[in-house]
Amino acid sequence: MRVRVSAVFEQDGEILCMKYVYGGKSVYAIPGGGVDKDVPFRKAIIEEWKSELGIKLEVGDIIMVGEAPGTKRHPQTLHIIFAAREVHGIPKVRPEYTHSQDIIWVPIEKLNEYALYPDVGKQLYGYFTNPEKKRSIEFIQNCMERGYW
Repeated sequence: MRVRVSAVFEQDGEILCMKYVYGGKSVYAIPGGGVDKDVPFRKAIIEEWKSELGIKLEVGDIIMVGEAPGTKRHPQTLHIIFAAREVHGIPKVRPEYTHSQDIIWVPIEKLNEYALYPDVGKQLYGYFTNPEKKRSIEFIQNCMERGYW
């Protein structure tokens, strides 16, 4: 199973996405990437944002977890989506590190209209517009800290 981590940064009613074109269609990805073996999740997100967007990110708690079933072309993927607490710098696509064509600020009220990767536009809309849904899942960075095993 592949694990992909990403972070959602909201500012002025919009979320930061990266624009890609696949098969002639625009796809808007929540910034993040796959996690290599033995790399902590938060570190993976911070490194992805730094290399692909040239900005420093402070990662919050998990806001969503989703599974993408495997296909002939893609392995089963666990998506872990964190909140971005703060962003330092101005995001700009760095083509030497990504195939993204541009960044785009997607209005929260139009999340369902965009081809979002992962496909969580409906859930993000609910997260940002319904106070009862706006909760985080605590992320325990080391749940074996006392090392009983």
